[in-house]
Amino acid sequence: MEKKNNYKVSEQDINATVNDFIGFCRFIDERKLMLSKRKEVLGKNDLFDLNAQLNFRKDVAAPNYQQESYPVIDLMFNLAVSGKLFVKTGDPKGNVYLKNTIRKAEFDALNNFEKYSFLLKTFWTEYDFTEILRWGNDPINEMVLTMAGSRPGQELDKGSFSKRKDYDPAFSYYSVLIHYFSYFGFCTFIPIVDEYKKLTKYDDLIKVVIPTEIGVNFCKILAEQKITAWNIPWQEINGDYYDEHEEENDSGLVPLLRHFEPVFPEGVLINTVEDESTKLITGTYIFKVSLEKNVWRKVKLSFNHSLHDLHLAIQGAFDFDNDHLYAFFMDGKRYSRNAYHSPMGDEGPFADEAIIGELEMYSGQKILYFFDYGDSWEFAVQLLKINEGELPPEKPEIIEIKGDAPEQYGHFDEDEE
Repeated sequence: MEKKNNYKVSEQDINATVNDFIGFCRFIDERKLMLSKRKEVLGKNDLFDLNAQLNFRKDVAAPNYQQESYPVIDLMFNLAVSGKLFVKTGDPKGNVYLKNTIRKAEFDALNNFEKYSFLLKTFWTEYDFTEILRWGNDPINEMVLTMAGSRPGQELDKGSFSKRKDYDPAFSYYSVLIHYFSYFGFCTFIPIVDEYKKLTKYDDLIKVVIPTEIGVNFCKILAEQKITAWNIPWQEINGDYYDEHEEENDSGLVPLLRHFEPVFPEGVLINTVEDESTKLITGTYIFKVSLEKNVWRKVKLSFNHSLHDLHLAIQGAFDFDNDHLYAFFMDGKRYSRNAYHSPMGDEGPFADEAIIGELEMYSGQKILYFFDYGDSWEFAVQLLKINEGELPPEKPEIIEIKGDAPEQYGHFDEDEE
């Protein structure tokens, strides 16, 4: 007869996780930090100062590292944004900040068990794992299954997850996952230190992983909740989207937090942060569309207009012929997944279905409008201002012009000459 597992999470198991996240939020609130211009993340000096305050700190001697080099800070940043405890906001100069939301106040009112479960649920459902999962193997579930079948305190060396001694990416280029699991208290690890060589992500970075009691027990739960069935960014790209906030769906899935309840003390998981549907921000939106410093147009649109309407307005403002495919890359990075595409193409999501007032854009947001994949016209689009409550125009309006528009096919004339 199988022995019943009576394990229950204690506050000691989760305090380091919750306290670091609370410290992260306090740091953001108190510093009113301006995010970096290119990636819109924390700057080197801020990262260095924050890192020194954490339980899960990186061993650094100077502020020489970008945010992605601080795995735990990068994780907490993404949990705060994807959990909508903070949103990005900006000014007309393009400076971007993090501003807390009503959901942040709801999070603050939770007890530590509820805060921990909210963070873990956000990690499993909202964190963007698509880069890790898209290669066809699944190191996340390999890690979960291995830890679920291990003993607390057991040393797992290279090959434990992949079942191949010569190849185990969890110890090298996917080692960030070990840092994430460590942050949630699922394991500890011993890093590899080489005094004579600067290690890269393709080198082995971790010597041994040691599961904890909370890690083994949570991984037994997560082993039955395969991440591709829950992770929303993955589902949005690959289809079969499941709204985990529904009580049940056709596959019998129920909200993830329900699966966590058996390992928590009775009665401690009462509240959580309320889920909210996308808020429609009404009014007018002013965009500045630039080809170069002295060639730009300002366009006013309604909250009810779509990105396809913005495309048509840009085409008209620059006297182009609207005869090629296009895309709006919402994070300003060409070929990123955060994009809306021409409705005449094969790849979605499509721009004519993207209603501007529903996109949760912020003042100062920088977007790349890419037109004609042959000639590669790149327009820098910045949302200058949202005038909430202002009577919106029926059609997009060009409200300001600077510089002469170039000839769309001017290079053909040059060839003929």
